[in-house]
Amino acid sequence: MPFLNFNKNILGILSMLIVLLQLPSYYLLQGNQEELMLYIFLIFLIVLTLFAGAITGLLVSLVFIFFIGSVLLYFNFANTAHMIYPFTFSMKLFFFYGLSSIVLVLIAGKLHESIVGQRKRNEQLQMEVQKYVAVDVETGFDNRFRMEMALLEEMKRSDRTKKPFIFVLLKLDYLENFRNLYGNKETKRLILNISKCMDEVMRFTDKKFRYDMDQFALILPETQGKYIDLILDKLRDKLSEHTLSNNNLVTLTYHAGYFIYEPETEIIVAKLIEQVESEMISHEL
Repeated sequence: MPFLNFNKNILGILSMLIVLLQLPSYYLLQGNQEELMLYIFLIFLIVLTLFAGAITGLLVSLVFIFFIGSVLLYFNFANTAHMIYPFTFSMKLFFFYGLSSIVLVLIAGKLHESIVGQRKRNEQLQMEVQKYVAVDVETGFDNRFRMEMALLEEMKRSDRTKKPFIFVLLKLDYLENFRNLYGNKETKRLILNISKCMDEVMRFTDKKFRYDMDQFALILPETQGKYIDLILDKLRDKLSEHTLSNNNLVTLTYHAGYFIYEPETEIIVAKLIEQVESEMISHEL
């Protein structure tokens, strides 16, 4: 509903702009070449404001009005009998033109703000939607947001069932170097292979996530801490080597961290992740 209301606001402001533009159009389009130029400049001001905002539009319009108005005042009040009047339009018409320009620029500025606001809102909505969508459908990795939600759910479930679980973080070393050396296509193939290797180690109830570009996470429900060494050994065996598309073998290294969650452990999700990240720096898989 807020999205629909926002569209109604834009439509209302646009309709007001179009209606009010008819008044200067009526006077200026029936005039001579100079008045036609004034009308073209007015359209330019409106377009400029729609793209650059009200402040820019007002500055340009005020400078223009001040310059032309000063010339008109000079020829109206100074002794200019021997001078040729530079404009064919009257001071009264230009006063009406200046007032119309300011009003229309302000309305166009409001329309600019509404459009920018809607674009930002659309981007925010897209980001919110992406939080609930898997990062990569092909590999099956979920994203960080879903990882945090899953961690919170697993902590609550562990507290209810009184069964521990293990949270594992893996950081692939030198991924950026790998991408620079072998390219994006081979890097994508590597990530897919990591996902398949993890599937071979994981149980059906385990969950995997791509925590960052070069970091991966596993949530292993109902897993006791005594099995962590066995789990890390299996991961090392599966993930330490990768076969390139040209059948060359590449050795990979990782840093790992883990947290054994015991039921009713007093810790929040952010603190848990932070603790595992700090441990991961010094623990090579």
